[in-house]
Amino acid sequence: MKNTNPMNHLKIKEQRQKTTFTTEFIAIQMGISLRDYIKIEEGTKDIKLSKFILLSQILGVKKSAFFKKEIVL
Repeated sequence: MKNTNPMNHLKIKEQRQKTTFTTEFIAIQMGISLRDYIKIEEGTKDIKLSKFILLSQILGVKKSAFFKKEIVL
């Protein structure tokens, strides 16, 4: 099944993996279920703006970090 979520391009999982935080820790800090957080990382569930802002604060990154594209030479 192809994922057609427009938010799929977000680099949420990549940003989390740069830290020592687990998916469980992030879910608890965000006040959502682990299942919902994993779906957000997979791009199969939309993230509300307020939760997106909270996530960037938890991870200690600017919101724009989730959108940056890698340059391949």
